[in-house]
Amino acid sequence: MRFIYTKFFAFFFAGLVFVTVLAFFQQKGWLDPVRAMVLQAPRPVIALAKGVVLPVKNFFGTVYQLKKISEENSELNAKVAELQQGLIQYEETSKENEALKKELGFVKTSKQKLIACTALSGNPFGGGDSLVLNCGREAGVEEGQAVVSQGHLVGKVIYSGQNSSNVLLANSSQFSTDAKVSQVGVSAIVKGSFNSGLLLDQVPQTSDLQKGWLVSTAGINNKIPKNIMIGEVGDLLSGNNDLFKKASVISPVDFKNLEFVFVVKN
Repeated sequence: MRFIYTKFFAFFFAGLVFVTVLAFFQQKGWLDPVRAMVLQAPRPVIALAKGVVLPVKNFFGTVYQLKKISEENSELNAKVAELQQGLIQYEETSKENEALKKELGFVKTSKQKLIACTALSGNPFGGGDSLVLNCGREAGVEEGQAVVSQGHLVGKVIYSGQNSSNVLLANSSQFSTDAKVSQVGVSAIVKGSFNSGLLLDQVPQTSDLQKGWLVSTAGINNKIPKNIMIGEVGDLLSGNNDLFKKASVISPVDFKNLEFVFVVKN
């Protein structure tokens, strides 16, 4: 009987009564408004929390995405640069191969003894009137020898070292060589015109001269064989009262972009 008067029994009995009352109210449906109120109460707090948390989340998400996009752009730019470099190398190799094919085609049909050389650079002092080759005395290159590209005169050797040589280009104002007009066999002189082209000079006034006729070396200079093609007659530059006829000479040689040439051995 003493158990009935203890605090534990009092709490237990009060809890039992409370649960019984709640069960009765639940059965009657009287707790539904209270439950709805309890469930709806946190929503403003939740909405407020979402209003604060979501912008922060979106901000950091945007920062992360921007960083990721920046990294991807950097990778793409690197790949584009790599592809562009590969394309440049491919185009350069294609040009070299094409030039080699043309030169090899000339070599197969030529009866001359040729020394193959690679152009290393132009005139180190500017002016574009000379060329440095990677071949010299060791390969049989001598001063005064003719230099050709695809069968056409490029210039002549003015210095020959052990393994390199210098070439005076035919379009230089310092260059000249004996020549002839093939259609009539008349002798003349071809000289450079200040890096702008070639001139045919000293053609007798009595000789016929027409545009498109072929010009080649005459072979008077024993180091430059005859019949090396120089170009074709262009515009006539002289008048009827001039002592000699003069005309421009059109050469297919691209003097500014020479890569492979041949020195003609005597």
